[in-house]
Amino acid sequence: MTIIDAQVHIWPPERPSRPYVTEDASKPHRTIPLTREQLLEEMAAAKVDRAILVPPSWEGYRNDYVLEAARLHPDRFAVMGKVPLNDPASKNKLATWLDQPGMLGFRISFRHSGTLSFLEDGTADWFWLDCERYDIPVMIFAPFSVGKIGEIAKRHPGLRVIVDHMGLNVQWKGKNLGAGVDVVL
Repeated sequence: MTIIDAQVHIWPPERPSRPYVTEDASKPHRTIPLTREQLLEEMAAAKVDRAILVPPSWEGYRNDYVLEAARLHPDRFAVMGKVPLNDPASKNKLATWLDQPGMLGFRISFRHSGTLSFLEDGTADWFWLDCERYDIPVMIFAPFSVGKIGEIAKRHPGLRVIVDHMGLNVQWKGKNLGAGVDVVL
């Protein structure tokens, strides 16, 4: 049996040429970065064969580190990349997005104050249409707007959608998940 971890964040150490994005108090959940080499060691210990990599929020919209890991270890890693939906230049990337070696699709987050409104104000509307057109899977993290994911899926029946973290956020930690899961269902 092949075991695949569906979402892992890896990142290199912060340095002047690669500062972390700190908006919305976004910061690493570990004091020591999780590099691709360390992840391979942890995967071996846990008997995990492959992992889908997602750049963490403190890396901003950089996909280079995770794509490099997929290039160096194509039998172990693939990528769900990120793109800013409010940047007009992002639209030009979709037609060739899956041409990047190791790229499987998008991971889009609607959790921080800068992106929360994108599901309501139309900012993301173009994205769903183009992802459906180019058959690009989208992993959506919208813990405060899970119902909107269903609306998007109804409007775009050809869009392949993954409800990231089952639509749950850290506020559910240690609590009965029934109500949160009911929203997804």
